[in-house]
Amino acid sequence: MPLHYPRYKKSDYETMPEWQLDCLFIQYGLPVQGDLEYKRNYAISSFLWPTQY
Repeated sequence: MPLHYPRYKKSDYETMPEWQLDCLFIQYGLPVQGDLEYKRNYAISSFLWPTQY
């Protein structure tokens, strides 16, 4: 598991392809199931502080 949060912006997560989100979740040990929209929202809520939304 990496020691740091990924350095992406909200706009990056909103345009990130599904395969890249899947790789990111695997890297951080997060078992995420769902459609692309769910995965994007999950990444935003997991890796960004509320002030970065």
